[in-house]
Amino acid sequence: MNPSDSENRYNELLAGRALGDLTLEEERELALLGEQSGISPDADLELLAASLAVESVLQRLEPMPAGLAARLHRKADMIGLPGGSPIIYPQVPAWKNILLNPMIGWAAAAAILILSLVLMRTEAPLPPELAAARLRSQDKDLIERNFEGLGEFKQASGQVLWSDAQQRGFMILTGIPANDARKAQYQLWIVDPTRDADAPVDGGVFDIPDNGSPVVVPIASKLALSKPQAFVITLEHPGGVVKSKQENLVALAKN
Repeated sequence: MNPSDSENRYNELLAGRALGDLTLEEERELALLGEQSGISPDADLELLAASLAVESVLQRLEPMPAGLAARLHRKADMIGLPGGSPIIYPQVPAWKNILLNPMIGWAAAAAILILSLVLMRTEAPLPPELAAARLRSQDKDLIERNFEGLGEFKQASGQVLWSDAQQRGFMILTGIPANDARKAQYQLWIVDPTRDADAPVDGGVFDIPDNGSPVVVPIASKLALSKPQAFVITLEHPGGVVKSKQENLVALAKN
């Protein structure tokens, strides 16, 4: 059984509190959700974040303690990782910047791992057809477009679904070759008519596994969107780029 929306939101806020980045409004929302749902606070997330912070100060150059690593694994097992159809989670550049900061080290990486596990739980591990049906049932004005392969990627195909009301969506992709993330990564770009046409919105960087099956890629838009007109996939340098030169176009979905 998939967790309810309120439980998903509660877990997201709880992870945010553990990382110390909740606003006052989000703190109130967390308290209200706990009262309404009768959910007991998961102190492990907060205790674990505190222990990570202390350890990072005392032993920045030391490897992660075995006991703490075991606790992370137990927490991952409790949250549950996706199964079934592959779900590829786009990289968030802000996370990468944090991980590359030597003053934070593995402590921040572990804290981010906790948050990413909660986010994975929010994106239910559903087969592509069922995931699409669920999003359609939640938004009658859902934007749906089909991808067409371009240039050397003629075999690429798929579908993109986007909800303006929920500001969320995903792609179902097939026929896109697996990539070596050390050499290149795929990146989504979104053309929004309310924004500069020459500066499409970054929709996230992702990889394609070498198993040949369809993959579901949640859209990680960096900005709010309003009736996007086109979705473009390019192949870029590892980690993605701020502005694509469009030298390696992979697929296009438009009106």
